[in-house]
Amino acid sequence: MNPLAQTPSTDERPGLSIGPDEDSALNAWRQMVCTYHRLQRRIEHMLAPRGLVLSQFEILAKAGIRPGLIQQDLADALLLTKGNIGAMVDRLECSGLIQRKPDSQDKRVNRLYLTDEGRRLTGALFEEHLKMVHEMMAPLSDLQQRQLRSLLQLIEPETC
Repeated sequence: MNPLAQTPSTDERPGLSIGPDEDSALNAWRQMVCTYHRLQRRIEHMLAPRGLVLSQFEILAKAGIRPGLIQQDLADALLLTKGNIGAMVDRLECSGLIQRKPDSQDKRVNRLYLTDEGRRLTGALFEEHLKMVHEMMAPLSDLQQRQLRSLLQLIEPETC
């Protein structure tokens, strides 16, 4: 007898239950995660033609907003290890988008600055990103956008 014939088809197997359908906290969580991933994919699609991934864009953005920031600050802000940040900064530096400069007080510390090319690219990406954010948030009124932010701040009070 074929052992595969005894295996029920996927139509006959019950699905996993990861919580009751009426669990509002779980349903809100699922929606938030699903929405986040869809938005993230749109941003990644925007970055791909430029050979960037989201974490590199975040590094460029943080270095553009806070020139002279150190890698440890990036690691803390992006919730990554200093080693991961170092490797990503290496790639951005090799691409001519970012440069490290030794700290004037502590030679063990490197401060990060966008190059001219990094500033041009980041400025263009900011414009494109802002347009995309407005498109993605368009289904909500201005009041609903403010309410959404307030609700999310109840979960995570710190602005990223």
